[in-house]
Amino acid sequence: MRAFTDAEQLKFGLLADGLAMTSEALGYIAARNGDRPLTPADYASTSGVILVLEGDVWVNAPISRYNANFVVAPPYRLVRDGDGLVVEGRGLAARAAFWLPPHFQGERNQAGEEYNSYAFTHADRVRVSPIEGCAFTCTFCDLPYEFPYRRKSVEGLLDVVRVALADPVQPAYHILISGGTPRPDDYQYVRQVYESVITTFPDVLVDIMMVPIEEVMHPPWLAGLGVAEISVNLELWGEREARLRMPRKHKQGRDHYLNYLSRAADELGGERVRSMLMVGLEPLENTLAGVEAIADRGCVPVLSPFRPDPSTPLRDHPVPSASFLKEAYLGAREVTQRRGVPLGPSCIPCAHNTLTFPDSHGHGDASRTHGAPRVV
Repeated sequence: MRAFTDAEQLKFGLLADGLAMTSEALGYIAARNGDRPLTPADYASTSGVILVLEGDVWVNAPISRYNANFVVAPPYRLVRDGDGLVVEGRGLAARAAFWLPPHFQGERNQAGEEYNSYAFTHADRVRVSPIEGCAFTCTFCDLPYEFPYRRKSVEGLLDVVRVALADPVQPAYHILISGGTPRPDDYQYVRQVYESVITTFPDVLVDIMMVPIEEVMHPPWLAGLGVAEISVNLELWGEREARLRMPRKHKQGRDHYLNYLSRAADELGGERVRSMLMVGLEPLENTLAGVEAIADRGCVPVLSPFRPDPSTPLRDHPVPSASFLKEAYLGAREVTQRRGVPLGPSCIPCAHNTLTFPDSHGHGDASRTHGAPRVV
């Protein structure tokens, strides 16, 4: 395998250690972004600034403004260089461009509600959340700790998708429906959201991310509805870690998830079924065993580096090192290449907070974009 480029090595380092931004770099960004926030900062894994490094390497780089609990004296800096930006540190350097957050971020709808109470755009995709909060309590996720449980207006969700797709600064090009796990009384409501979004925007690809609740995620129904891809996330493979970190998901059972993945792959095709594993909360051999189990079912594994959210019980848990992330990536890709499946996601910009790279340089499997995200 050829050597990693500086940009690829920087991605591992930025995900692990974060980024400092010089005043000159911040001035460059402010001249183009105005006084809008630097990042959506809506969830632990998306709390950083989104950059695209040379070679189309996308990365979500945490900064101390939003992740002071672990970004302390980062060794990497975003600096102004001539007419653009460069990330440098630890002997590495790569040209960079800053992803502009959309205009609707921080704005309100006609009812006076914040659009961001319904959705956020990251890279080239808008993520809408029918449920605020969550019926489950996983110790690595901020949803049950920061947000009271409630379901949202279907019309409000459709309205924010329209706004996101037409955003004058950063239009979205595809849709993810995710968010908190619904309570049983809301299963039918969530199905209504899925159907409403997919049928209202028939020319836009819609992915769904949810736990495998049969009444919500019945594979033949989703296939008939026209879903593009689904993501049912194992998150942790080890029984001990799962019981400790995500007790409700552990109670569903690992076999329940694996059986669902097999059924979904039979219905949709494995390339349209993903499952994410969190890197850094369990021994690497456990994570790689999970990668193998997902790949054995023809589905697409996705690796998401653990990032401690300040509002959760794991706020002080150490982040995985750059070397650990690199080892996880190489081990996972060895498994997926042997099994003949890609390491996801397939969307190059959507890989900003996961461990994969574009397929154009020989180190990754991400192979497409859905639009042209605006960067400066």
